[in-house]
Amino acid sequence: MSRCRSAAARLILGLALFAAAAGVALGLWQARAVRPPLARPETPLPSVLPTVTVEIPQPPQADPDADGIKIATFLGNETRSFYGVGPVPERLEVIWKARIGGGTTGGTGKRSAEASKTGGMVTWYGTGWTGQPALVRENGRLYLLIGGFDHGLRKIDAATGATVWRYEYDDVIKGSPAVVADPAAPEDPSRYLVMTGSRRGFPRSITAPDIAPFRGVWYATGEEAWRLPAPHTRSYSRDADGSALIVGRHAIVGVESGYLYRLDPYATEPWRGYAKPRILREALLLGDARSANHGGNLVLESSPVLLGDRVYVASGAGHVYGLDAGTLELEWDFYIGSDLDGTVVATDDGRLLVPVEKQYIRGHGGVLMLDPSRPPEQAAVWFFPTGDRAFADWQGGVIGSCSVNDAYDPDRSRPRLAAFSAIDGNLYVVAYDQTATQTVAGPNLERGLATPVLVYKDSIGGAISTPIIVDDHVVAAGYGNTVSVYRISYGPPDGEGVTVKARSGERVSVRVERVASFRGGGSYESTPIVWQGRIYIGSRDGYFYCLGER
Repeated sequence: MSRCRSAAARLILGLALFAAAAGVALGLWQARAVRPPLARPETPLPSVLPTVTVEIPQPPQADPDADGIKIATFLGNETRSFYGVGPVPERLEVIWKARIGGGTTGGTGKRSAEASKTGGMVTWYGTGWTGQPALVRENGRLYLLIGGFDHGLRKIDAATGATVWRYEYDDVIKGSPAVVADPAAPEDPSRYLVMTGSRRGFPRSITAPDIAPFRGVWYATGEEAWRLPAPHTRSYSRDADGSALIVGRHAIVGVESGYLYRLDPYATEPWRGYAKPRILREALLLGDARSANHGGNLVLESSPVLLGDRVYVASGAGHVYGLDAGTLELEWDFYIGSDLDGTVVATDDGRLLVPVEKQYIRGHGGVLMLDPSRPPEQAAVWFFPTGDRAFADWQGGVIGSCSVNDAYDPDRSRPRLAAFSAIDGNLYVVAYDQTATQTVAGPNLERGLATPVLVYKDSIGGAISTPIIVDDHVVAAGYGNTVSVYRISYGPPDGEGVTVKARSGERVSVRVERVASFRGGGSYESTPIVWQGRIYIGSRDGYFYCLGER
Protein backbone atom coordinates (compact mmCIF):
# COMPACT_ATOMS: atom_id res chain seq x y z
CA MET A 1 0.00 0.00 0.00
CA SER A 2 1.84 2.90 -1.07
CA ARG A 3 -0.43 5.42 0.45
CA CYS A 4 0.96 6.85 3.65
CA ARG A 5 -0.63 4.88 6.50
CA SER A 6 1.59 6.02 9.31
CA ALA A 7 -0.68 7.20 12.08
CA ALA A 8 1.13 7.93 15.29
CA ALA A 9 1.39 4.76 17.28
CA ARG A 10 -0.17 6.22 20.34
CA LEU A 11 -3.25 7.18 18.32
CA ILE A 12 -3.71 3.57 17.35
CA LEU A 13 -3.55 1.82 20.73
CA GLY A 14 -6.45 -0.39 21.65
CA LEU A 15 -6.84 -2.29 18.42
CA ALA A 16 -9.06 -5.20 18.25
CA LEU A 17 -11.16 -5.25 15.44
CA PHE A 18 -19.77 -10.43 4.02
CA ALA A 19 -20.09 -9.86 0.07
CA ALA A 20 -21.72 -10.89 -3.17
CA ALA A 21 -20.66 -10.42 -6.68
CA ALA A 22 -20.62 -6.80 -7.60
CA GLY A 23 -22.64 -5.92 -10.64
CA VAL A 24 -21.41 -3.42 -13.06
CA ALA A 25 -19.91 -0.12 -12.12
CA LEU A 26 -19.41 -0.02 -8.35
CA GLY A 27 -18.99 3.53 -6.92
CA LEU A 28 -15.95 5.72 -6.79
CA TRP A 29 -12.86 4.93 -4.79
CA GLN A 30 -10.80 7.34 -2.80
CA ALA A 31 -7.31 8.46 -3.41
CA ARG A 32 -5.50 8.71 -0.12
CA ALA A 33 -1.92 7.68 0.37
CA VAL A 34 -1.67 4.36 2.17
CA ARG A 35 1.22 3.98 4.54
CA PRO A 36 1.67 1.68 7.47
CA PRO A 37 0.58 3.06 10.80
CA LEU A 38 3.55 4.40 12.74
CA ALA A 39 5.13 2.27 15.42
CA ARG A 40 8.12 2.66 17.68
CA PRO A 41 10.14 -0.19 19.09
CA GLU A 42 8.73 0.33 22.56
CA THR A 43 5.16 0.41 21.28
CA PRO A 44 3.26 -2.84 20.79
CA LEU A 45 1.04 -1.46 18.01
CA PRO A 46 1.72 0.14 14.64
CA SER A 47 2.15 3.29 13.02
CA VAL A 48 -4.25 -4.44 1.62
CA LEU A 49 -20.74 -19.18 -16.56
CA PRO A 50 -18.14 -21.38 -17.93
CA THR A 51 -15.50 -22.47 -15.48
CA VAL A 52 -11.95 -22.16 -16.76
CA THR A 53 -9.62 -24.67 -15.17
CA VAL A 54 -6.23 -23.17 -14.48
CA GLU A 55 -3.07 -25.20 -14.09
CA ILE A 56 -1.53 -24.00 -10.85
CA PRO A 57 2.27 -24.00 -11.18
CA GLN A 58 3.74 -26.95 -9.31
CA PRO A 59 5.48 -25.66 -6.19
CA PRO A 60 8.83 -27.17 -5.20
CA GLN A 61 7.20 -29.41 -2.59
CA ALA A 62 8.37 -32.57 -4.33
CA ASP A 63 11.94 -31.71 -3.44
CA PRO A 64 12.07 -28.70 -1.13
CA ASP A 65 15.70 -29.48 -0.35
CA ALA A 66 16.87 -28.93 -3.92
CA ASP A 67 18.78 -25.72 -4.62
CA GLY A 68 17.02 -22.89 -6.43
CA ILE A 69 14.54 -20.05 -6.00
CA LYS A 70 11.84 -21.29 -3.66
CA ILE A 71 9.57 -18.30 -3.04
CA ALA A 72 10.14 -15.98 -5.96
CA THR A 73 7.75 -13.08 -5.37
CA PHE A 74 4.91 -11.80 -3.19
CA LEU A 75 2.54 -14.71 -2.49
CA GLY A 76 4.96 -17.06 -4.13
CA ASN A 77 4.26 -17.43 -7.83
CA GLU A 78 2.55 -15.92 -10.87
CA THR A 79 -0.97 -16.76 -9.59
CA ARG A 80 -0.11 -15.52 -6.06
CA SER A 81 -1.09 -18.93 -4.65
CA PHE A 82 2.04 -20.46 -3.06
CA TYR A 83 3.14 -19.54 0.46
CA GLY A 84 5.70 -22.14 1.47
CA VAL A 85 6.26 -25.78 2.39
CA GLY A 86 5.16 -27.48 5.61
CA PRO A 87 5.07 -28.79 8.14
CA VAL A 88 3.51 -25.76 9.80
CA PRO A 89 4.65 -25.56 13.43
CA GLU A 90 1.97 -25.87 16.11
CA ARG A 91 4.24 -24.50 18.78
CA LEU A 92 5.73 -21.03 18.35
CA GLU A 93 9.02 -20.19 20.01
CA VAL A 94 11.60 -17.66 18.88
CA ILE A 95 14.30 -19.57 17.03
CA TRP A 96 16.08 -16.30 16.25
CA LYS A 97 15.28 -12.67 15.63
CA ALA A 98 17.27 -10.31 13.43
CA ARG A 99 17.35 -6.60 14.14
CA ILE A 100 16.03 -4.44 11.32
CA GLY A 101 15.92 -1.16 13.18
CA GLY A 102 14.19 1.92 11.81
CA GLY A 103 14.46 4.63 9.20
CA THR A 104 13.00 7.99 8.32
CA THR A 105 10.40 8.78 5.70
CA GLY A 106 7.90 11.52 4.95
CA GLY A 107 4.85 12.07 7.14
CA THR A 108 1.61 13.16 5.51
CA GLY A 109 -1.95 14.21 6.19
CA LYS A 110 -3.54 14.01 9.61
CA ARG A 111 -0.71 11.80 10.77
CA SER A 112 1.65 14.74 10.57
CA ALA A 113 1.58 15.65 14.29
CA GLU A 114 4.89 13.90 14.78
CA ALA A 115 6.17 15.04 11.40
CA SER A 116 5.54 18.66 12.33
CA LYS A 117 8.05 18.26 15.14
CA THR A 118 10.67 16.67 12.93
CA GLY A 119 10.70 18.80 9.80
CA GLY A 120 8.09 16.69 7.99
CA MET A 121 9.86 13.36 8.61
CA VAL A 122 8.84 10.40 10.75
CA THR A 123 10.60 7.20 11.76
CA TRP A 124 9.21 3.72 11.11
CA TYR A 125 10.60 0.51 12.58
CA GLY A 126 10.86 -3.10 11.44
CA THR A 127 8.99 -4.26 8.36
CA GLY A 128 5.57 -3.30 7.01
CA TRP A 129 3.01 -3.90 4.30
CA THR A 130 3.48 -6.10 2.32
CA GLY A 131 6.91 -7.14 3.62
CA GLN A 132 6.90 -10.82 2.70
CA PRO A 133 10.37 -12.36 2.26
CA ALA A 134 11.59 -14.21 -0.81
CA LEU A 135 13.46 -17.48 -0.26
CA VAL A 136 16.39 -19.13 -2.06
CA ARG A 137 18.22 -22.38 -1.33
CA GLU A 138 21.88 -22.13 -2.27
CA ASN A 139 24.37 -24.97 -1.72
CA GLY A 140 21.90 -26.66 0.59
CA ARG A 141 21.38 -23.56 2.74
CA LEU A 142 18.33 -21.30 2.86
CA TYR A 143 18.55 -17.53 2.50
CA LEU A 144 15.83 -14.91 2.98
CA LEU A 145 15.57 -11.65 1.04
CA ILE A 146 13.72 -8.97 2.98
CA GLY A 147 13.31 -5.20 2.80
CA GLY A 148 12.95 -3.05 5.92
CA PHE A 149 11.99 0.36 7.18
CA ASP A 150 15.67 1.02 7.89
CA HIS A 151 16.02 1.59 4.09
CA GLY A 152 17.87 -1.74 3.80
CA LEU A 153 17.40 -4.76 1.53
CA ARG A 154 18.97 -7.76 3.25
CA LYS A 155 20.07 -11.28 2.48
CA ILE A 156 19.68 -13.23 5.71
CA ASP A 157 20.85 -16.73 6.61
CA ALA A 158 17.58 -18.52 7.42
CA ALA A 159 19.28 -20.87 9.88
CA THR A 160 20.91 -18.23 12.05
CA GLY A 161 19.38 -14.83 11.26
CA ALA A 162 22.78 -13.44 10.35
CA THR A 163 22.86 -10.75 7.65
CA VAL A 164 24.97 -11.76 4.65
CA TRP A 165 24.75 -8.36 2.93
CA ARG A 166 22.66 -5.20 3.07
CA TYR A 167 21.90 -2.78 0.22
CA GLU A 168 20.88 0.78 1.12
CA TYR A 169 17.84 2.40 -0.53
CA ASP A 170 16.89 6.08 -0.38
CA ASP A 171 13.78 5.43 1.73
CA VAL A 172 11.80 2.81 3.63
CA ILE A 173 11.04 -0.46 1.84
CA LYS A 174 7.45 -1.67 2.16
CA GLY A 175 7.08 -4.12 -0.68
CA SER A 176 8.15 -7.76 -1.10
CA PRO A 177 11.29 -8.72 -3.04
CA ALA A 178 11.13 -10.81 -6.21
CA VAL A 179 14.02 -13.03 -7.32
CA VAL A 180 14.64 -13.87 -10.97
CA ALA A 181 17.13 -16.27 -12.56
CA ASP A 182 19.20 -15.41 -15.61
CA PRO A 183 17.67 -17.29 -18.57
CA ALA A 184 21.19 -17.88 -19.87
CA ALA A 185 22.29 -19.48 -16.58
CA PRO A 186 19.15 -20.45 -14.66
CA GLU A 187 20.95 -22.64 -12.11
CA ASP A 188 23.71 -20.17 -11.31
CA PRO A 189 22.84 -18.23 -8.11
CA SER A 190 25.57 -15.72 -8.87
CA ARG A 191 23.31 -14.58 -11.72
CA TYR A 192 20.12 -14.23 -9.65
CA LEU A 193 18.69 -10.71 -9.39
CA VAL A 194 16.67 -9.44 -6.44
CA MET A 195 14.12 -6.78 -7.39
CA THR A 196 12.17 -4.60 -5.00
CA GLY A 197 11.06 -1.01 -4.53
CA SER A 198 10.92 1.66 -1.85
CA ARG A 199 9.23 4.96 -1.16
CA ARG A 200 10.47 7.73 -3.40
CA GLY A 201 13.27 9.10 -1.18
CA PHE A 202 11.91 11.72 1.21
CA PRO A 203 12.45 14.64 1.64
CA ARG A 204 13.08 14.68 -2.12
CA SER A 205 10.41 16.63 -4.02
CA ILE A 206 7.71 14.73 -5.92
CA THR A 207 8.95 16.46 -9.09
CA ALA A 208 12.63 15.55 -8.67
CA PRO A 209 14.04 14.15 -11.93
CA ASP A 210 16.10 11.35 -10.38
CA ILE A 211 13.46 9.33 -8.51
CA ALA A 212 14.02 5.63 -9.23
CA PRO A 213 12.75 3.59 -6.26
CA PHE A 214 12.51 0.17 -7.94
CA ARG A 215 15.90 -1.51 -8.22
CA GLY A 216 17.71 -4.68 -9.18
CA VAL A 217 20.41 -5.98 -6.83
CA TRP A 218 22.69 -8.95 -7.40
CA TYR A 219 21.68 -11.80 -5.11
CA ALA A 220 25.24 -13.03 -4.65
CA THR A 221 26.89 -9.76 -3.63
CA GLY A 222 24.24 -7.17 -2.77
CA GLU A 223 25.63 -4.81 -5.42
CA GLU A 224 23.30 -2.66 -7.48
CA ALA A 225 22.56 -3.86 -11.02
CA TRP A 226 20.11 -1.15 -12.14
CA ARG A 227 17.38 1.24 -11.03
CA LEU A 228 13.98 1.80 -12.67
CA PRO A 229 12.70 5.42 -12.77
CA ALA A 230 9.15 6.21 -11.67
CA PRO A 231 7.95 9.09 -13.90
CA HIS A 232 5.96 11.97 -12.44
CA THR A 233 2.26 11.77 -13.44
CA ARG A 234 -1.12 12.87 -12.11
CA SER A 235 -0.67 10.32 -9.33
CA TYR A 236 0.58 11.89 -6.12
CA SER A 237 3.05 9.05 -5.52
CA ARG A 238 6.29 7.98 -7.12
CA ASP A 239 6.93 5.10 -4.70
CA ALA A 240 7.15 1.43 -5.63
CA ASP A 241 5.36 -1.07 -3.37
CA GLY A 242 4.34 -3.83 -5.77
CA SER A 243 6.28 -7.06 -6.23
CA ALA A 244 7.44 -8.08 -9.70
CA LEU A 245 5.67 -10.78 -11.69
CA ILE A 246 8.13 -13.12 -13.41
CA VAL A 247 6.89 -14.17 -16.87
CA GLY A 248 9.42 -16.27 -18.75
CA ARG A 249 12.61 -14.24 -19.17
CA HIS A 250 10.91 -10.95 -18.36
CA ALA A 251 9.48 -9.15 -15.33
CA ILE A 252 6.23 -7.19 -15.15
CA VAL A 253 6.54 -4.37 -12.65
CA GLY A 254 4.27 -1.55 -11.52
CA VAL A 255 5.26 1.78 -9.99
CA GLU A 256 2.91 4.00 -8.06
CA SER A 257 2.81 6.81 -10.56
CA GLY A 258 0.59 4.45 -12.59
CA TYR A 259 3.00 2.78 -15.02
CA LEU A 260 3.06 -0.98 -15.57
CA TYR A 261 6.20 -2.16 -17.34
CA ARG A 262 7.32 -5.33 -19.05
CA LEU A 263 11.09 -5.26 -18.81
CA ASP A 264 14.17 -7.38 -19.42
CA PRO A 265 16.02 -7.45 -16.08
CA TYR A 266 19.22 -8.71 -17.75
CA ALA A 267 19.47 -6.00 -20.42
CA THR A 268 20.38 -2.48 -19.33
CA GLU A 269 21.08 0.95 -20.75
CA PRO A 270 22.57 4.15 -19.25
CA TRP A 271 20.43 6.48 -17.16
CA ARG A 272 21.70 9.55 -15.26
CA GLY A 273 24.99 7.90 -14.35
CA TYR A 274 23.36 4.57 -13.46
CA ALA A 275 22.01 1.62 -15.42
CA LYS A 276 18.31 1.05 -15.98
CA PRO A 277 16.61 -2.11 -17.28
CA ARG A 278 15.40 -2.26 -20.85
CA ILE A 279 11.68 -1.48 -20.99
CA LEU A 280 9.95 -3.61 -23.63
CA ARG A 281 6.33 -2.52 -23.13
CA GLU A 282 4.53 -0.07 -20.88
CA ALA A 283 0.97 0.90 -19.95
CA LEU A 284 -0.18 3.95 -18.01
CA LEU A 285 -3.11 3.06 -15.73
CA LEU A 286 -4.57 6.17 -14.11
CA GLY A 287 -8.29 5.48 -14.27
CA ASP A 288 -10.81 7.60 -16.12
CA ALA A 289 -13.27 10.43 -15.48
CA ARG A 290 -14.93 8.40 -12.73
CA SER A 291 -11.76 8.84 -10.67
CA ALA A 292 -11.91 12.64 -10.80
CA ASN A 293 -12.74 12.99 -7.11
CA HIS A 294 -9.70 10.94 -6.11
CA GLY A 295 -7.35 13.87 -6.42
CA GLY A 296 -3.94 12.39 -7.05
CA ASN A 297 -4.64 9.06 -5.37
CA LEU A 298 -4.36 7.10 -8.59
CA VAL A 299 -1.74 4.88 -7.10
CA LEU A 300 -0.70 1.53 -8.62
CA GLU A 301 0.58 -0.23 -5.52
CA SER A 302 -0.58 -3.83 -5.89
CA SER A 303 1.36 -6.64 -7.56
CA PRO A 304 0.27 -7.99 -10.98
CA VAL A 305 -1.03 -11.56 -11.33
CA LEU A 306 -1.00 -13.86 -14.38
CA LEU A 307 -4.10 -15.81 -15.42
CA GLY A 308 -3.91 -17.44 -18.83
CA ASP A 309 -2.39 -14.98 -21.28
CA ARG A 310 -3.50 -11.91 -19.34
CA VAL A 311 -1.99 -9.91 -16.55
CA TYR A 312 -4.45 -8.51 -14.02
CA VAL A 313 -3.68 -5.68 -11.64
CA ALA A 314 -5.79 -3.68 -9.18
CA SER A 315 -5.40 0.09 -9.28
CA GLY A 316 -6.00 2.80 -6.71
CA ALA A 317 -8.03 4.47 -9.45
CA GLY A 318 -10.74 1.92 -8.67
CA HIS A 319 -10.20 -0.46 -11.58
CA VAL A 320 -9.15 -4.08 -12.00
CA TYR A 321 -7.34 -4.09 -15.34
CA GLY A 322 -6.72 -7.08 -17.61
CA LEU A 323 -3.86 -6.61 -20.09
CA ASP A 324 -2.28 -8.83 -22.71
CA ALA A 325 0.76 -10.32 -20.97
CA GLY A 326 2.98 -9.82 -23.99
CA THR A 327 1.97 -6.39 -25.28
CA LEU A 328 0.36 -4.86 -22.16
CA GLU A 329 -2.56 -3.78 -24.35
CA LEU A 330 -5.68 -3.20 -22.22
CA GLU A 331 -8.27 -5.91 -22.93
CA TRP A 332 -10.54 -5.97 -19.87
CA ASP A 333 -11.52 -3.31 -17.32
CA PHE A 334 -13.73 -3.91 -14.27
CA TYR A 335 -14.58 -0.73 -12.37
CA ILE A 336 -15.19 -0.90 -8.62
CA GLY A 337 -14.51 2.67 -7.60
CA SER A 338 -12.98 1.99 -4.19
CA ASP A 339 -9.34 2.37 -3.39
CA LEU A 340 -7.78 -1.00 -4.24
CA ASP A 341 -4.58 -1.68 -2.32
CA GLY A 342 -4.32 -5.46 -2.14
CA THR A 343 -3.02 -7.80 -4.81
CA VAL A 344 -5.50 -9.81 -6.87
CA VAL A 345 -5.17 -13.60 -6.49
CA ALA A 346 -6.01 -16.01 -9.32
CA THR A 347 -7.84 -19.21 -8.35
CA ASP A 348 -7.52 -22.62 -9.94
CA ASP A 349 -11.05 -22.37 -11.34
CA GLY A 350 -10.10 -19.28 -13.34
CA ARG A 351 -11.51 -16.55 -11.08
CA LEU A 352 -10.00 -13.48 -9.41
CA LEU A 353 -10.22 -12.60 -5.71
CA VAL A 354 -10.11 -8.82 -5.29
CA PRO A 355 -9.69 -7.07 -1.91
CA VAL A 356 -11.87 -3.96 -1.62
CA GLU A 357 -11.25 -1.13 0.83
CA LYS A 358 -14.16 0.82 2.32
CA GLN A 359 -13.37 4.13 0.64
CA TYR A 360 -15.43 6.24 -1.77
CA ILE A 361 -18.09 3.57 -1.99
CA ARG A 362 -21.55 3.64 -0.47
CA GLY A 363 -21.48 0.08 0.82
CA HIS A 364 -19.00 -2.02 2.74
CA GLY A 365 -15.54 -3.09 1.72
CA GLY A 366 -14.62 -6.75 1.62
CA VAL A 367 -13.64 -9.29 -1.04
CA LEU A 368 -15.08 -9.48 -4.54
CA MET A 369 -14.81 -12.52 -6.81
CA LEU A 370 -14.67 -11.82 -10.55
CA ASP A 371 -14.84 -14.14 -13.53
CA PRO A 372 -12.62 -12.54 -16.20
CA SER A 373 -13.84 -14.96 -18.87
CA ARG A 374 -17.04 -12.87 -18.91
CA PRO A 375 -17.45 -9.30 -20.08
CA PRO A 376 -16.76 -6.86 -17.22
CA GLU A 377 -20.44 -5.96 -16.81
CA GLN A 378 -21.21 -9.66 -16.14
CA ALA A 379 -18.03 -10.62 -14.30
CA ALA A 380 -19.08 -10.32 -10.65
CA VAL A 381 -19.52 -13.75 -9.07
CA TRP A 382 -19.93 -12.88 -5.38
CA PHE A 383 -19.12 -10.31 -2.75
CA PHE A 384 -18.21 -10.88 0.89
CA PRO A 385 -18.71 -7.68 2.90
CA THR A 386 -16.67 -7.02 6.03
CA GLY A 387 -17.61 -4.64 8.82
CA ASP A 388 -16.94 -0.92 8.84
CA ARG A 389 -14.42 0.31 11.38
CA ALA A 390 -12.58 3.59 11.72
CA PHE A 391 -9.02 2.50 12.34
CA ALA A 392 -5.95 4.62 11.58
CA ASP A 393 -6.86 6.14 8.19
CA TRP A 394 -9.14 3.29 7.16
CA GLN A 395 -12.89 2.91 7.42
CA GLY A 396 -13.08 -0.82 6.77
CA GLY A 397 -12.66 -3.43 4.07
CA VAL A 398 -9.61 -5.49 3.15
CA ILE A 399 -6.23 -3.82 2.60
CA GLY A 400 -4.15 -6.99 2.34
CA SER A 401 -4.76 -9.89 -0.05
CA CYS A 402 -6.40 -13.31 0.01
CA SER A 403 -4.65 -16.64 0.14
CA VAL A 404 -6.04 -19.88 -1.30
CA ASN A 405 -5.35 -23.58 -0.72
CA ASP A 406 -5.11 -24.40 -4.44
CA ALA A 407 -1.47 -25.54 -4.24
CA TYR A 408 -2.14 -27.69 -1.17
CA ASP A 409 -4.82 -30.14 -2.30
CA PRO A 410 -3.04 -32.80 -4.35
CA ASP A 411 -5.80 -35.44 -4.04
CA ARG A 412 -8.73 -32.99 -4.48
CA SER A 413 -10.19 -34.07 -1.15
CA ARG A 414 -10.46 -30.53 0.21
CA PRO A 415 -12.87 -27.72 -0.59
CA ARG A 416 -11.57 -24.60 -2.28
CA LEU A 417 -10.79 -22.26 0.60
CA ALA A 418 -9.69 -18.64 0.78
CA ALA A 419 -8.47 -16.72 3.83
CA PHE A 420 -8.27 -12.96 4.36
CA SER A 421 -8.09 -10.47 7.22
CA ALA A 422 -10.03 -7.23 7.46
CA ILE A 423 -9.82 -3.84 9.13
CA ASP A 424 -12.93 -4.78 11.15
CA GLY A 425 -10.69 -6.97 13.35
CA ASN A 426 -11.42 -10.41 11.94
CA LEU A 427 -9.77 -13.26 10.09
CA TYR A 428 -12.17 -14.93 7.65
CA VAL A 429 -12.04 -18.32 5.90
CA VAL A 430 -14.60 -18.94 3.14
CA ALA A 431 -15.39 -21.69 0.64
CA TYR A 432 -14.73 -19.57 -2.42
CA ASP A 433 -16.54 -21.72 -5.00
CA GLN A 434 -19.77 -22.14 -3.02
CA THR A 435 -22.38 -19.52 -2.21
CA ALA A 436 -24.70 -19.19 0.75
CA THR A 437 -28.49 -19.11 0.55
CA GLN A 438 -28.69 -15.45 1.58
CA THR A 439 -27.64 -12.52 -0.58
CA VAL A 440 -25.89 -9.28 0.33
CA ALA A 441 -25.58 -5.72 -0.88
CA GLY A 442 -22.55 -4.92 -3.02
CA PRO A 443 -19.86 -2.29 -2.54
CA ASN A 444 -22.18 0.33 -4.00
CA LEU A 445 -25.32 -1.15 -2.46
CA GLU A 446 -26.14 -3.32 -5.47
CA ARG A 447 -28.96 -5.62 -4.40
CA GLY A 448 -29.11 -9.39 -4.31
CA LEU A 449 -25.47 -10.31 -4.76
CA ALA A 450 -24.33 -13.83 -3.94
CA THR A 451 -21.92 -14.34 -1.04
CA PRO A 452 -19.61 -17.30 -0.30
CA VAL A 453 -20.09 -19.79 2.51
CA LEU A 454 -18.33 -18.61 5.66
CA VAL A 455 -16.29 -21.44 7.16
CA TYR A 456 -14.56 -19.63 10.02
CA LYS A 457 -14.17 -16.23 11.65
CA ASP A 458 -11.87 -15.14 14.46
CA SER A 459 -10.97 -11.80 16.04
CA ILE A 460 -7.30 -10.94 15.55
CA GLY A 461 -7.40 -7.19 16.20
CA GLY A 462 -7.56 -6.13 12.57
CA ALA A 463 -4.88 -6.59 9.94
CA ILE A 464 -3.42 -5.47 6.66
CA SER A 465 -1.14 -8.54 6.67
CA THR A 466 -2.25 -11.36 4.37
CA PRO A 467 -2.97 -14.65 6.18
CA ILE A 468 -1.48 -17.64 4.38
CA ILE A 469 -2.74 -21.19 3.89
CA VAL A 470 -0.04 -23.88 3.89
CA ASP A 471 -1.12 -27.53 3.90
CA ASP A 472 -4.03 -27.73 6.36
CA HIS A 473 -3.08 -24.66 8.37
CA VAL A 474 -3.64 -20.91 8.30
CA VAL A 475 -1.00 -18.51 9.63
CA ALA A 476 -2.35 -15.04 10.44
CA ALA A 477 -0.93 -11.93 12.08
CA GLY A 478 -2.07 -8.38 12.64
CA TYR A 479 -2.60 -5.44 14.96
CA GLY A 480 -3.40 -7.71 17.88
CA ASN A 481 0.42 -8.07 18.15
CA THR A 482 0.06 -11.83 17.70
CA VAL A 483 1.08 -14.45 15.14
CA SER A 484 -1.46 -17.30 15.24
CA VAL A 485 -1.57 -20.77 13.69
CA TYR A 486 -4.93 -22.38 12.90
CA ARG A 487 -5.43 -26.05 12.06
CA ILE A 488 -7.98 -26.99 9.37
CA SER A 489 -9.48 -30.45 9.87
CA TYR A 490 -11.97 -32.37 7.76
CA GLY A 491 -14.64 -34.87 8.71
CA PRO A 492 -17.78 -36.59 7.49
CA PRO A 493 -20.58 -34.36 6.21
CA ASP A 494 -22.78 -32.70 8.81
CA GLY A 495 -20.13 -33.35 11.44
CA GLU A 496 -18.49 -30.74 13.63
CA GLY A 497 -17.77 -27.62 11.59
CA VAL A 498 -19.27 -26.32 8.34
CA THR A 499 -20.28 -28.75 5.59
CA VAL A 500 -19.24 -27.85 2.05
CA LYS A 501 -18.21 -29.68 -1.13
CA ALA A 502 -14.62 -30.72 -1.82
CA ARG A 503 -13.06 -30.34 -5.26
CA SER A 504 -13.93 -34.00 -5.89
CA GLY A 505 -17.63 -33.23 -5.32
CA GLU A 506 -17.79 -35.12 -2.02
CA ARG A 507 -19.35 -33.32 0.93
CA VAL A 508 -17.07 -32.79 3.92
CA SER A 509 -17.26 -30.85 7.15
CA VAL A 510 -14.55 -28.26 7.76
CA ARG A 511 -13.41 -27.26 11.23
CA VAL A 512 -10.85 -24.54 11.98
CA GLU A 513 -9.27 -24.01 15.38
CA ARG A 514 -6.43 -21.91 16.73
CA VAL A 515 -3.63 -24.19 17.92
CA ALA A 516 -0.69 -21.85 18.56
CA SER A 517 0.10 -18.19 19.02
CA PHE A 518 3.08 -15.94 19.62
CA ARG A 519 2.76 -12.48 21.08
CA GLY A 520 5.59 -10.22 20.02
CA GLY A 521 6.76 -6.77 20.97
CA GLY A 522 4.87 -4.95 18.22
CA SER A 523 2.19 -5.25 15.60
CA TYR A 524 2.47 -7.19 12.34
CA GLU A 525 1.75 -5.64 8.95
CA SER A 526 3.98 -7.99 6.94
CA THR A 527 2.92 -11.27 5.36
CA PRO A 528 4.66 -14.46 6.61
CA ILE A 529 6.03 -17.48 4.78
CA VAL A 530 6.40 -21.07 6.02
CA TRP A 531 9.25 -23.42 5.25
CA GLN A 532 9.75 -26.86 6.77
CA GLY A 533 8.61 -26.16 10.31
CA ARG A 534 9.56 -22.49 10.46
CA ILE A 535 7.51 -19.31 10.13
CA TYR A 536 9.38 -16.21 8.96
CA ILE A 537 7.78 -12.80 9.54
CA GLY A 538 8.78 -9.20 10.23
CA SER A 539 7.27 -6.99 12.92
CA ARG A 540 6.84 -3.28 13.55
CA ASP A 541 8.91 -3.69 16.74
CA GLY A 542 12.12 -3.39 14.72
CA TYR A 543 12.86 -7.12 14.30
CA PHE A 544 12.43 -9.96 11.83
CA TYR A 545 11.45 -13.30 13.44
CA CYS A 546 11.98 -17.00 12.82
CA LEU A 547 9.32 -18.89 14.80
CA GLY A 548 8.76 -22.60 15.37
CA GLU A 549 9.41 -25.40 17.79
CA ARG A 550 12.95 -25.74 19.00
